[in-house]
Amino acid sequence: MSVSRFFGNGWRNSCIHNWLVSKSVFEKGFEVGMTGRFFMSFSSFLWFKKTTATAVEKSRIISTIAAFCNSIIHISLRSFGVMFVWAGGVAVLFSFAVNGEFSLIFAAILVFGVTLMLLNRSFAQLCNGSLLLKKAAGFFFIDPQMLEDKEVKRYTDVFVVLGIVFGAIGFFGGIIGFVVALGGVFGGLLVLHRVEVGIFTASFFAPILPTMLIIGLAGLTIVSFGLKWIFSGKTTVKFSYIDLFVVIFAAVVAFGLVVTYNFSSSLPVAAVYLLFITFYFVVKNTINTREKLLAAVATIATSGLLVALFGIYQRITGNFGMTASWIDSGMFGTVDRIYSTLENPNVLGGYLIFIVIISFAMLYYYKDTFHKLVALGIFGIAGLCIIFTHSRGAWLGLLVAVAVFALVRERRLIWLGIIGLIFAPFVLPPEILERFLSIGDMADTSTSYRVSIWMGSVDLLRVFWPSGIGQGVENFNFIYNLFALSAAFTQHTHMLYLQIMVYWGIVGIGLFILIMTGFFKGLMQAVANADNSIKTIAAALIAAMVGYMVKGFTDNVWYNFRIFAFFWIIIALGAALASIAKEKRSV
Repeated sequence: MSVSRFFGNGWRNSCIHNWLVSKSVFEKGFEVGMTGRFFMSFSSFLWFKKTTATAVEKSRIISTIAAFCNSIIHISLRSFGVMFVWAGGVAVLFSFAVNGEFSLIFAAILVFGVTLMLLNRSFAQLCNGSLLLKKAAGFFFIDPQMLEDKEVKRYTDVFVVLGIVFGAIGFFGGIIGFVVALGGVFGGLLVLHRVEVGIFTASFFAPILPTMLIIGLAGLTIVSFGLKWIFSGKTTVKFSYIDLFVVIFAAVVAFGLVVTYNFSSSLPVAAVYLLFITFYFVVKNTINTREKLLAAVATIATSGLLVALFGIYQRITGNFGMTASWIDSGMFGTVDRIYSTLENPNVLGGYLIFIVIISFAMLYYYKDTFHKLVALGIFGIAGLCIIFTHSRGAWLGLLVAVAVFALVRERRLIWLGIIGLIFAPFVLPPEILERFLSIGDMADTSTSYRVSIWMGSVDLLRVFWPSGIGQGVENFNFIYNLFALSAAFTQHTHMLYLQIMVYWGIVGIGLFILIMTGFFKGLMQAVANADNSIKTIAAALIAAMVGYMVKGFTDNVWYNFRIFAFFWIIIALGAALASIAKEKRSV
């Protein structure tokens, strides 16, 4: 305990801590300066919104769609059953009449529809009678009033029409076309109705679905937010000084198209980057309450649970492929490195740092025993999965993240961590300990390969440091290969900070540092002044991001587009948390 107090007090009395919790010159200047006033006036458009909001409220089509979306959990399951019966029936009938084949899968959809037709209850009514569903709703901080028993809606004619349309789509597009159409119609309506639906869905599926689907979902959510901002008069856009750095960083990404050698390679990459950076502003301005923030965190943790479970499934069954470059077989022998849904064990390891730390933090603010057990389960499964990645950078990042969380939020973990480090060599499997201790060993081909890449990248930067070379793999390959050492050819630099400098030069890395500084300062101020749950999540985001930044020294953790999107969601949640804590302090 004396050791814990020594480190804890030393951290709280340090110059770094005092600097982080105090307002920066940029923050003070933005609040009272011309730049801040410009952004705030730009975000209002009050004279325009009054007219458009009145027109929207009088629109019969919009009000009908809004009423449908608001009542969707109160619609009778019998109506959904009618839709599935028509969809399955139409697809089966067309398939038999045109191709002479009997579609089993659409026949099963028809039978499923008949089953639903036997239930004349809504989803909300089912939740009211289920203790498990109520517990699940509590885990995601869903307002209990949403699940109250209300009048059951039907919309039978609408569901008949939808069933026929979905059945025709199923016949021509198969089951995949049917599922996409079903999700697109209902999901699209819900996202356009409530921006939060798009944010939670994107946060959940970012590490799971293909990149193009995440791009489409993020794009639709941005459109929904933009329409509400312009036309509803109820959505507001707030700017802080960190947003100024994000806007300039987006401009630098766009400028990368000017300096790039291969414009056709750089353009789609820049478009994806700019889309996800724009999504940052949507998340930051939509997650504006404590309940929404905690619900978003629970959504991310649940998604991480599925990703980790699939990774463990890969390890148990051996049902996955591995690239020889992922392990030095001469040094470590045969080692299975899982990657779950993220295609690379290093990418998976960096992502799981967030899941492990966030799920551990959830143990601090959930009061219900069931919720604590769920959080503990996510923590254990994600922790086991990160071990199976055999990503040394992720292991090191996780250790640093735990240490930071202990310093910022729970100093009792310090002495537990010291005890754990003392006994680790005696309890860890030899292959885990051997691989961890090989960090920095140049005899490992993975390490020597990275060092060669870094040296080649540094040579490249001696020429291109002012502006960078622009983004894009093909563009990077062409220019980097002119500087590569010892035939160390690669798709990226294997270090986040070098990659940012190679892409966008000294200005890009400078803006990145400013964004991260603003992120950490806002969260540290929340830790110093917020309530228990907000303080704990702030500490978790700080710790996980520090661990992720440590991982960034060994890999380009932005190489995967979906993880790039996930990164900006985390940055947005941090900015939203800082804003929520600030508003509570000013009340």
